[in-house]
Amino acid sequence: MLNKTCSQFEWISYDKIDEVMDRINSVNSANCFQKQPSELVLPEEAVYQKPSIEMLKKDIIMRNRTQLLHVRNIAHRNALLYSYLFQRLFDFEEPGLTYILLHNAADITGGRGMINGSGIFFDQDKYYPHWYKNYFNKTLPLFGPYAWRADDFYDAFNWKHEWTNHTIQEEDIGAGRNHHYTSRYNRANEWYSKWLPDQTRNDQGREVRPYSFIIPPPYLAVNNDDDETEKNEWKIIDEKRNDTDDEDYNDDDTTKKRKPVHSVQLLLAERMYKLRDEPQNFEFYGPPHPEDPQGPTLWTRPYFDCGRSNKWVISAVSPIVDIYPRHTEFRHLQAMKNLAVAVAEIDFIMMDINQCAETNAQSNDPQSKHANLFAGTDKCKPTTRCEPLIGFGFRRGGYQCLCQPGYRYPPYQDGPFKGYIIEKATQEEYVNNFDCLKVELYQQIPQNFYQANIELFAMRARRSIDNNNDNISNETVYTDYNKDSIPSLIESVPKINLIATLSSSTSSLFKSSVDQFASFSSKLITGFNNTTQPEDHIKKTRSKRFAYEYPTRIGSIMQLYDHLNHDPNLCELMTEDDLTMPGDVLNDVDIQFESQARLALTLSHFLSSFYQIVNPAEDFPLRKAELELTDEQLIGEVLAAAGGDYKVVGVGIYFDRGKFPNYRLPFFGPYAYRSENDISRKYTVVDWAGLPDGYENEIWFRTMKARWGTNADRSELTEFWLKLFIRSDYIGNALVHHESGFPLYSYAPELKHGQWFPPTFQCSRNYTLPRQWIVTYAVPFFGLDTLGINLEFKGVVRVDAYLNYLDINQCSMPHYVPNAFKGSDRCDYQSTVCEPIFGRGFRLGKYKCRCRPGYEYPFIDQNDFFNGDAMDIQWDLLMSNNSHISRFDQLKCRIAMANSIKSLNWIISVLTVFCTMVLNQ
Repeated sequence: MLNKTCSQFEWISYDKIDEVMDRINSVNSANCFQKQPSELVLPEEAVYQKPSIEMLKKDIIMRNRTQLLHVRNIAHRNALLYSYLFQRLFDFEEPGLTYILLHNAADITGGRGMINGSGIFFDQDKYYPHWYKNYFNKTLPLFGPYAWRADDFYDAFNWKHEWTNHTIQEEDIGAGRNHHYTSRYNRANEWYSKWLPDQTRNDQGREVRPYSFIIPPPYLAVNNDDDETEKNEWKIIDEKRNDTDDEDYNDDDTTKKRKPVHSVQLLLAERMYKLRDEPQNFEFYGPPHPEDPQGPTLWTRPYFDCGRSNKWVISAVSPIVDIYPRHTEFRHLQAMKNLAVAVAEIDFIMMDINQCAETNAQSNDPQSKHANLFAGTDKCKPTTRCEPLIGFGFRRGGYQCLCQPGYRYPPYQDGPFKGYIIEKATQEEYVNNFDCLKVELYQQIPQNFYQANIELFAMRARRSIDNNNDNISNETVYTDYNKDSIPSLIESVPKINLIATLSSSTSSLFKSSVDQFASFSSKLITGFNNTTQPEDHIKKTRSKRFAYEYPTRIGSIMQLYDHLNHDPNLCELMTEDDLTMPGDVLNDVDIQFESQARLALTLSHFLSSFYQIVNPAEDFPLRKAELELTDEQLIGEVLAAAGGDYKVVGVGIYFDRGKFPNYRLPFFGPYAYRSENDISRKYTVVDWAGLPDGYENEIWFRTMKARWGTNADRSELTEFWLKLFIRSDYIGNALVHHESGFPLYSYAPELKHGQWFPPTFQCSRNYTLPRQWIVTYAVPFFGLDTLGINLEFKGVVRVDAYLNYLDINQCSMPHYVPNAFKGSDRCDYQSTVCEPIFGRGFRLGKYKCRCRPGYEYPFIDQNDFFNGDAMDIQWDLLMSNNSHISRFDQLKCRIAMANSIKSLNWIISVLTVFCTMVLNQ
């Protein structure tokens, strides 16, 4: 029988990976239109651990799921943004066509490597365009601007003829021939059925509320109760009100269909450095609450994007809410409905798969939310366990095989067995290798100690003040190994290592023989010599940082962090320098918080492209020109960005002096944050220009302006090309090029052009801003000058992330790596190696000490490493007055001398014969 496996060798049987790969390879851009719809989708279980709100606050989002999390955040952000703008603004102030097109393109260019497509798709006859002339209160049949990353290999402007990832193609897929995306025969419309069509209905017997156009809706939802006249005028908000949300309406069926309410407190500047006394409070309806069972974002199955990007993608879908019908005298027909969906897509081939078998049986159940189609396809031996790796995408070998508890690596193996090596091995190599050796003669976990601890071969000498061991502190329990003192044994240890017992007995010729053999085996296997003189041992110990070296720095950092978390009001007694941590605390921040930095970069790309492409003076035959950005649109941008990412404290857009012409003040800096917690629906938006100190003198703004204020050179920025196709008429019979030019281009920064700033405690004196430990990323945005020729610095986009989500790495690193915590682990440098544990946040002790090659884990506790928390606790006991109860010296691996009883008996027999021969002489 022919083996159908796609692997390198036939000993690997045909599995789910081969099955999915065959389905992927059978579809391409040439034959996708002839395929059945069922052939253009993959099983939902092909994507493992899709991020959802119910798991964000409970589980740890590993690094191989950061891409999916960013896609989810972008879809949720876009849904919040358009829900806010459609309900808050009047028709002629809503985002225009070019605004929407550039916004979708910025999602892709800003999320390079994470997002492959972005778009918004309206239901039938649900979109009210204001950018057509003489087209008021009319709807388009379908409207679906969708952008994706295009192949620019053969483009004329790409003179290198290399794929640059800098070209975006965008079409209105609701126009043209065969673009009816609501049809069930459409080959990429699963995202449409997730939320649309919305069947929400109002109670027909409810009282019809008054309707008028006295006051324009920009002031719709401000709750101002100063006098009765204003109360009557505010009744206009009922035009965009969900009548099923009244407190006295208790119908259970309708209650389930209510749209979630998002509350906003708006603090605008009355003048420079002075906020208004009374904030504006209003509400709008948006996507479901993050803590609702369904959540604000749903996921589609992986599908082939036929006729567009021609890639296998998976989409995150979030609903956009607005009132429908919009302008009518029949109030009983109006309701808040899901009129559109915001979609963000990621390339399926670029996502990591998990080949490891799941311990939870429900994870392999197809009905489970966390089902994994590829579980159990790893090739780890029974003596090892599987652990997924990052960055391999959809291909075999993205895992490593670690030894099971009770086993150790062979002497020749340096660390875990890599999956991509196992998958490429021949059958003979696989059968005879990749196994761990069994560990015998376990020790019990030490419980009670008196004066000193049992020391095995990998001993650690005490670090004394001078080279002589005479001045020994009364608080230390380090044993003087030059003496013949016998450490007390553990009371409750039924099993004791024979080699350790022999080596810890009284000084004799037999003991010295055992020590010599242990030293020889250690040097043979690991290259270390454990029988060096005390002076050499002190030199080795001093090459590693210990606890009494870092309390003056690391201890002070963590003490300041804990004190301000416990009592934020203490910041009022501190200076700005006292509230700032050193910059080397931010080790690995560009990787851990890449998604948050790309959120700022996405806003920067949108603003840069808008201010370089849009010209309000343009005039088109059928369509109106795009207007300048308004303050309400920018407020919506920062509010939606802050609400879409649970790791973000706040987001702000800050214009340089006079660069935002549609505002009455020289500076404008809207900053949005959540008022209560990180997943609430209550937001606060502050105009930073109205704060007492403003923002023009802040370090992050001054740094960006000093770098780019007079040197916004095109050669230093990245050029992005936009191929925009829009509908030719109202109905959308055909697609045409964008009237402003084809292709359009703009210059925008990359991640490297922004900067992370040291962690600070944001201490707002008047409680206007949240008092939190934050990490700030700032990136500039650019536009054309008044002549429309050269680029100029327009302002800064700032994103603040929670510091408590930043993982600390205490393991040793090269001297040139700026990390305030490096080398502060307690691992025994000779027998163990430190590995950080990610996902635990800004806390010490989140690492593990694994045994080095040639060593083995000695205790019977179903583990194979020493936990960093336990190491820190035992070290603190060692340094305290109760140091006699510390077992810190036992938390190390022993030399792997034998993996069976027979081998050990053979060693003891050889040593006995050798000692007898010596004594007879």
